[in-house]
Amino acid sequence: MKKSIIYIAPDTSVMGGISSVIKGYLSTELPKRHNIILIASHKDGTKFIKLIQAITGLIKTFFYLVTKKIDIVHIHAGDITSCKRKYIYFKLARLFNPKIIFHFHGASFLDQYLDASRILQERIKYLFEKANLVICLSNSWKDSILSIASRSTVRVLTNAVSIPEVSYRDKAKRDWLQIAFLGFIGERKGVFDLLKVIGKLIEEKYNISLNIGGNGEIERLNYMINNLGLSEYVKYLGWINEEEKDTLLRKTDIFVLPSYGEGMPMSILEAMSYSIPVVSTPVGGIPELISDEEAGFLIEPGDIDALYTKLKQLIIDDKLRLMLGKKGREVIAQKHNIKKISKQIDQIYLSI
Repeated sequence: MKKSIIYIAPDTSVMGGISSVIKGYLSTELPKRHNIILIASHKDGTKFIKLIQAITGLIKTFFYLVTKKIDIVHIHAGDITSCKRKYIYFKLARLFNPKIIFHFHGASFLDQYLDASRILQERIKYLFEKANLVICLSNSWKDSILSIASRSTVRVLTNAVSIPEVSYRDKAKRDWLQIAFLGFIGERKGVFDLLKVIGKLIEEKYNISLNIGGNGEIERLNYMINNLGLSEYVKYLGWINEEEKDTLLRKTDIFVLPSYGEGMPMSILEAMSYSIPVVSTPVGGIPELISDEEAGFLIEPGDIDALYTKLKQLIIDDKLRLMLGKKGREVIAQKHNIKKISKQIDQIYLSI
């Protein structure tokens, strides 16, 4: 029953959640169970580098479809721009009649779709309805996809992570707390809202520091840090690798992602797996990870007062931090363990 499967996805070196998902899949038994061929459709770099990678990816896809018996083409895509690129791979694959899985990891998709041109909207609808299976990350995304392409076959499959070898964070009361944010540095992730709140908490003499990891609007980030007088308390780490992330999360007390739009953020899954309480927003698939006051707190996007209140509550209450962190780790172990999710993917490959 071993299948030959082409993965069309960003290069695993690309900064972002999809690359983390792919690396997670490849760390399981899936590569032993099936012949998985990873073809990078995108790579970070200049426009020229991206163009060369796109052409190379298409040539490799064509080569394998012509020379090998490919059973499944598993296409991974993020936002609308990613769907636009992957449409070309989708049309190419259909010429050779493999089964096609379109795995959608997007954030703020419905808004992007409504703002897209009529031609792009029709292409996305065609892609969803002609794929043998569309996988999305949450029930809310499933509803959005079906509202656009009602004849699609859609299945919800959550993101997942490995469970690190750490136990419940049974920490004694600490004199200094570390807060972390990991993600794209920009308005959508709410990082600038977070800086304002950190500034207010620092003014009130709370002993905290903030570590920020990611890429994006770095100049604006640095300007705000300096303008708010937070240079001593906020550290920008750049894009961190897996080893650096492990080190950071092991010493983090509170994780914050006050985002305006998400799919199912890997950063929250990872933080919860380390027993870290989370403050985030009820967008995308996040409410399916965190119920308010269970594993963390949910606030409305842009509600700086609520973000301040919830962060202050976690800073003050040691027992609450530890209790919510423990619950979060249990949620990940039960529902978002990469070993369990990989078995579900295996069954999809065998049944499709």
